[in-house]
Amino acid sequence: MRKTGRTFLAATAVVLALTATGCASKGGDDSHASSSTGGTGGGNAAPDAQAAALEPAALLKLVGEKTSAAKSAKVEAVTEMGASKTTMKGAISWANGLQGEVSGNLGGAMAESVTKAGGDGSITARYLSDAMYINMGEGMAAQLGGAHWIKYGYADLAKLMGAAGDSLKNQLQNADPITSVRALIASGKVEKTGTETVGGVKATKYEGDLAAADLAQAGSKGLTQEQTDALQEQFTASGITTEHIELWISTDNLLVKKVEAFDSKVGKVVSTALYTDYGSSVTTSAPSASDTVDFAEIMKSAQAGS
Repeated sequence: MRKTGRTFLAATAVVLALTATGCASKGGDDSHASSSTGGTGGGNAAPDAQAAALEPAALLKLVGEKTSAAKSAKVEAVTEMGASKTTMKGAISWANGLQGEVSGNLGGAMAESVTKAGGDGSITARYLSDAMYINMGEGMAAQLGGAHWIKYGYADLAKLMGAAGDSLKNQLQNADPITSVRALIASGKVEKTGTETVGGVKATKYEGDLAAADLAQAGSKGLTQEQTDALQEQFTASGITTEHIELWISTDNLLVKKVEAFDSKVGKVVSTALYTDYGSSVTTSAPSASDTVDFAEIMKSAQAGS
């Protein structure tokens, strides 16, 4: 269980950090999605003309403001990490940090590890202000004394993962989908590279490359200088030198697709997220305490038994 827990935790952290909260779920009985915006809100000539008149950095600043103000969206996210793959779908809110529920499937090496531990590869994640809760199905529950949910406190993640955990905790508690937008603006390394149709929506593509120092700066909001320095050291230790970011912006100046990719010691990591239905209603609550085990307690028990 300790190995499976660590593996799953690492993959979840990558999904959350690289998609900037861009993973979501069916919502179940605690997440209800509806929209008055019609997908991304549609498009019209005025926003398109406005965007065309702006330099990339100025346009992305506008996109950041509008996307932040929307406060919620439906999302489909796929993260490939070496031989592992995670696919998620649902609705999330970033009005008060990351809120919502996501569900999907694990693939590749990670799915094999979870299957050996009793899971079936399915995964549901529920996000609140101080913790995320993970459900990996009935088979895994049998390995957890009958509890279906594992609680990952953000403070515990920070302790477990060091500076990378501090950055992840900060992203989760101050979350929105446009961390990458801000990073590209701050770096000045963004350019317009064409137009495409994404999910039936006309979109303009922007892309750029960020060095490890840029990544640490982008993830350092709310961190001390010591934590930021340690985070950059962990990027270096993980073999990450540069991250490539691609963004697709609708004619309504909303983020509709994002791809982030970098090479690391665990292999190439590629995270893709699609955003629709901005303004969706999302409500979330913690699972029943009687149906939950704390990951920190699992780790303590594993260490005590080793």
